[in-house]
This record gives sequence, C-alpha cells and structure tokens, in this order.
Amino acid sequence: MLRKKLLRDIKENLGQFFTIFSMIFLAIMAFSGINAFSDGLKYSSVEFYEKNNLQDLWLYGENFSEEDLDKIKALDNVADAERYLSMQGSVDVENKENSELENIQVELNFLDAEDDEKNISTMYLRDGEEYSPDKDGVWVGYYFAKARDIQVGDKLTFYVEGYKFTEVVRGIVSSPDHVYTVSDPTVIFQDAADFGWVYLSMREFPKEYLYDDIFVYPNAIVDVTGVAPNPYINSNELDEFENKLKSVKNELYELDDISISAITGRDVWPSYETLKAESEEGDTYSGMFTVLFVFIAGLSVVTTMSRFVKKQRVQIGTLKALGFRNRKVTMHYIAYGFWVSLIAAILGIVIGGPVLGQPFLNMELSMFDLPDAHRCILSKNYIVAASIVIVITIITYYSIKSILKESAAQTLRLEVPHIKIKAKEGGKGLSAKLPFSVKWNLRDIFRSKSRSIMAIVGVMGSTLLIVMAFGMQDSLQHYLEWEFDKIQAYNYKLNLSENVSDERLDELFDAYGDATSQTVAIEYKDSEGNIVTSSITVNDSDGYLRVSDHDTNTYDINDGIPGNTDGDVNEAGALFATEKLLKDNEFSLGDTVKWRIMGEDDWYETKIVAAYRDPQSQQFSMTRVAFEGLGEDYVCDTIYTNDDLSVLTDSDIDGVSTISSIESLKEQMNVMLEMISSMIVLLIAISAILGFIIIYNMGILALSEKMYQFATLKVLGFKFNKLALIYTQQNLWLTLVGIILGLPLGYEFTDCMFKYAIGDNYDFFANIDISAYLIAIIGTLLIMFVTSIALSRNLKKIDMVASLKANE
Repeated sequence: MLRKKLLRDIKENLGQFFTIFSMIFLAIMAFSGINAFSDGLKYSSVEFYEKNNLQDLWLYGENFSEEDLDKIKALDNVADAERYLSMQGSVDVENKENSELENIQVELNFLDAEDDEKNISTMYLRDGEEYSPDKDGVWVGYYFAKARDIQVGDKLTFYVEGYKFTEVVRGIVSSPDHVYTVSDPTVIFQDAADFGWVYLSMREFPKEYLYDDIFVYPNAIVDVTGVAPNPYINSNELDEFENKLKSVKNELYELDDISISAITGRDVWPSYETLKAESEEGDTYSGMFTVLFVFIAGLSVVTTMSRFVKKQRVQIGTLKALGFRNRKVTMHYIAYGFWVSLIAAILGIVIGGPVLGQPFLNMELSMFDLPDAHRCILSKNYIVAASIVIVITIITYYSIKSILKESAAQTLRLEVPHIKIKAKEGGKGLSAKLPFSVKWNLRDIFRSKSRSIMAIVGVMGSTLLIVMAFGMQDSLQHYLEWEFDKIQAYNYKLNLSENVSDERLDELFDAYGDATSQTVAIEYKDSEGNIVTSSITVNDSDGYLRVSDHDTNTYDINDGIPGNTDGDVNEAGALFATEKLLKDNEFSLGDTVKWRIMGEDDWYETKIVAAYRDPQSQQFSMTRVAFEGLGEDYVCDTIYTNDDLSVLTDSDIDGVSTISSIESLKEQMNVMLEMISSMIVLLIAISAILGFIIIYNMGILALSEKMYQFATLKVLGFKFNKLALIYTQQNLWLTLVGIILGLPLGYEFTDCMFKYAIGDNYDFFANIDISAYLIAIIGTLLIMFVTSIALSRNLKKIDMVASLKANE
C-alpha cells in the first residue's frame, strides 16, 4: 500500500521531485564524467609508461661514450642506460590541399648505433616495421604522420644544420617520452601538422656533418631499478622511489671522468609534466561542480520535503490512526528522498562516463598521443555517489522529523500558521504607500524563507555557471593578447643552430637585427635548501621580449618594473623572478638566491631586484649587463625581428634551426580555444537546465502553497492579469537577488579554476568582459520570464470553491 502511495505522490508532485533528481543527477554526472576522463588519462598514461618503460632520468653532457654508459649501468640502482642525439631540424612534406611541398619543423632523435635494441622508452608500433639500430630509414611520430598523411614507404627529405638527407619511412610509432610535444616552450597547444618528431639510427646521421667520423651523444637516459609507483597516489613506495632517484642523481654527479652538465627527472620533462597537470585538473573541476549541485539539491530536498509533508499532515495522521508505527511512517517518507537520489546517482554514474567523459577524453587525446587511452571509473565515484544518497536521505529525515513526531490526534488537525508579524490595517509610514502586490510578496517571502533561499541559491548557481562559461573564453582571449601582443612584441623568432660561427652570427645581425636572448639552464636552492631545476632568460632584446607587471603592463627589462623593483637591474647577477616563483619558494623581493649554471660547480649568491608576472613560464630573467657582470660569456640562441619572413622556411637560413612566427603561435592557440568551446557549450547548457529547473520548481512550489490565497484573491475580484503580476513579481525579485550574488561568485569561481586547476607553471587569472555579465543577466531573466509566464496560466484554472474548501 505504502509503495503505491509513494509512486502516486511522486507522480502528483513530479516537478518538485524532478528538481531533486536533476540536481543529484547533474552532480554525479559531472563528478563521474569529469573523473572518467581525468582518471582515464592518469591510469592510461601510467600503463603506457610502465609497459613501454619510460625513462626515470635524463642526462645532459658533451658526449657520453660507451665507457661512460658502462660506468652508469654499474651503479647499484641503475637497471639500464642509453644514449642518443636530439636535434632540431625540418622536413619537406606535401600539403594535402595544394600538393605543394612545405618545410615543417621536426625533432630528430638519433639513437645509439651500438645498441642491440632499444629497451628504454620503447616505441609503440602503429604501422610498419619494428625499430632496429641496424635498419636504415626513419620512424615517424603517429600524430604528425596522421596530420600530414605520411605512410610507411614514403620518402622524406630532412634538413639539419644546413645538411640535407632523405630517408624511407619504416614505421609509424608512439613513444612514452613524446606523448605531448611542442616546438617551443611558449606554445601551449601544438597543431600536430606543424611540428613532428622522428627516431632513426645514428648510422643515418649526415656523414658530412661529422668530424673524423665520430658520433657525438650529448644526451642519455637512465632506467632506475624497480617500477615507478603510481605518481597520483601518495604512498610509502612513491617516497622510497623518489629517495632512490635522489641517491642515483648524487652517485651520477660523483662519477669520475664523466662530464654531466645536468640531470632531470620526469617531473620537469614537458611531455610527462604537462599530461600529469592536465589530468589533475579534472579533480578541481569535478569537486567544484559536485559541491555546487549537491548544495542546491540539499536545499531543494529541505524545501520540497517539508512542504510535501505539511500537505500530507492528514494522511500521516490517518496512517498513525490506522496503527502504522512511527518508524514505519518515517521510513516511508524517507524513501522519497532515498529512491529519487539513488536512481539519480545510478543514472549519473552510468551516463556521466560516455556522455561527458568520452567527449572530454577525445578532446584531450587531440593533444596527447596516448595509445589505448580509455575512460576509468574508480571506486571513489561510487563512494561519492553513495555519500550523496546518504546525505540527501539524512536531510530528508531532518526536514520531516518534527511533523512525524507529533501524535495522530495532533497531526490530524490542520497546522496553524506561525505568523510573527502583526498586520495593521492600512499600515503606516512607507508600508502604507507600497502597492498591494509588493506588500503581499514581501510577506510571503518572509513566511517562506526556505523556499526563497532555495530559489536564490539556484538562480545564483545558474548565473555563476553562465559567467564561468563566457568568462573562461574571455580570460583565455585576454591571455592571447597578454602573451603574444604585449610580452612577445615581435613578429618572428629565429632559434639559432648550436654551432653557428661568430662570422655567421654577425651576418645574421646585419640581416635581421641584434635583438637577442639566451636561455641558461640553472639549479637554485629554495627556502628549504632543496635544489630546484629552472632557467634564466638573459634578455638583450631591445624591448622585443618584454617583462610584465602584475596588471599586465609590459616594460623593457632594462627599465625594471615600476613599483616592483628593489635595486640596480644591471648589477652583476641581479635577478628578475616571476611572482608565482617567489610565492611558491617563499622568496621576497630583495632576497638573495643561491644558484649555479647547470654543469658548473661554482654557486652564485645574487639578489632578486625585480618581480614580474609571466602567464606560462615561472623562471628567472636577467639583463645582459648583469649576466656578463658575473664573468659569464653571453652566447645568444635567439634573434627577434619584425621583418617579414613568411616566405622563408627553417632550411633557408644558414645558422638558424627554426623560424617561429607570432601569428602561427596565435593560430595554434585559437585551435585550442575552439576545442575548449565544446566545454563552454556544455557549461551553458547545464546553466540553462539548472536555471530552468530551479525557477520552474520555485514557481510550482509558490503555486501549490498559495493556491488558497490566490483563490481568495480571485473571489475578492482580482483579475488574472493582477494575479499574474503578483506571481511573476516575486519570481523576479528572487531571481534578481540570485543574479546579484551569482555575478561576483562567477568571477571568483573562474579565477579559482585558473589558479588551482591548471598546471603549476602557469599564472592565469580571470579577466571577464562586461558582455559575459550582461549575457548572464539577460539569459537568466529570460528563463525566469518564460517559465513564470508559462506557469502563471495555471491561475486561470483555479477552482475557487475547491481551493477554499480544501482548507476547511
């Protein structure tokens, strides 16, 4: 009997229960969907790294000989070591649209010709032959091959340091150390068609480039004993492995007769670090949306169930009078919240992965070459879903327990309204001048506080999400202007070849100007004495590469940062540090930092004279005068120019390895913005659904609670238009309050997302245009008016006799 009653009551009050269902469903769907793709990225990458043995350490030096490798392999905690040569070059590929050849930047990795096989970062074969050092030809990265329609058997012409050679494509592969690749550190999203990477044996290296036919291997990779534990789970095994890595690093530095300039781990390798940061963003997103929706769902339960139970006082009294125990009746009414939330939670988990998680995963896989990537639903999703069901059930109990504790005789009597405000006929002062509709709605809002609060919070959440959706787009557009118009104030950047002669360098200066910079890899000690890897940009760019203050105003580095400079910027070793680097390391302006150039033994102790802000690279900068004041030689590696180099390719300028244009960098970022637009569309859709559900529920509750009052007003002669005005007016007030609260919260949520959801190397912040706020206001008000007009039509259907007799 009670089961049939439960189903009948839910059907009769479908609007209110649908609100609870929708909020819980959206919460679980958002949580499970976002986690499905973020956990999928995490565990798919861990599986790929483990299966294909991603290296644990990267070694840099002048040349690693076979004897050096033997010494490295002899260390207790080293399982294997390999050497290679990595160089920037270019390749001619056919443009699919016009069949013309294009010269595209490419990373060439020449592997040790003496190795029998490659055991570290083994290649995942997509098509063609397995790699072997005794085979000729080239193995091309999968995403680049796919974007450029490169097939096994094709012949490709490569250019490196002015030399040209042709290779046959033997295989299309993926590699664990090239899951994410970019041509330049300033690039966040790289179009796969604009940059590629290849593997080939050192036997294929251009012979004319060699000196006395000697192969040079300045790079080495090390596999430490044991399997690297899952980095996303804090454990004793992870701590022990990190300690083992530190021990191996120290032993490597202490090896005799081996020149190692730097050793880095996975945490600073761009491919590994970027994928890890991207996959961890989902934890922040899912948490934010889940908390918001569950909070609104909880308020919906309190309002809906308390109103619902009050309407059923007589039925509750009748059940008790018929002999149903309090426990039985209590469990019956708790079942409303329990079953609605349980069904919503189950559907949220089932639908979240394929509907929300898969599109996001596909979007991420356009950036990350991760074979066999899959969604992943972990136990935490079920725990969160179960916790939400329990919370909703508990809220349901507490919202109805006061009525259920009453005796059968008390419950069978109608509840006397608790009115604390004494109404005086005509009122006095300001209240006497207020229209009837205003006084009536003010009284009703204060009498129905929980319903009013729920409506305000729901509208606030809807407004918040709309601001977030458009605010994300505005903020990223602002980032583009900040990074590529203000900070990088040039048209083209020439990355110089490693062995360019002084004579050739002078010729390049004459042709393209002498605005230059040098990137110096360093190690510094943080506030706790830990050694941290970073870099210094020695800036001699004549204002082409600028530094930014906190408010994104940019300056020539030689002028310092107005209001944020303490000392002479040209003093020997004077450091500029990004604001986020200072905060993360607990440094302050004026502090002294101990640092050294990688590969050198001498440590410098120099002062931080200025703090600047950089959106995507947290590091140090220095003027050329300050750098040379330490006795170091300035060897530029980049030239900046505003000349038009659009007709030139990387192989056209001797002494230049790559040519990068600001316009191409902008285009690549716009591609990423187009991908993000799918997330923005989803946010807008959820915002509209949320707004409609909340406002609809607010209207349904108002109608059901005030049917007696509306019937009375109708008997007194109030026309439909006047009743509709009273009804819509209250919805408008509550909506406006929700909008006013939601607009600033939308900014704060967007800013919070940029601060905590993206990688540690970025320093983004919310920058939202006024249009986003106007869209949020107009969109929310439009939903309110459409919903209110639709629901107000029910006022025409009021049966005055039945409504008035219902309260007898």
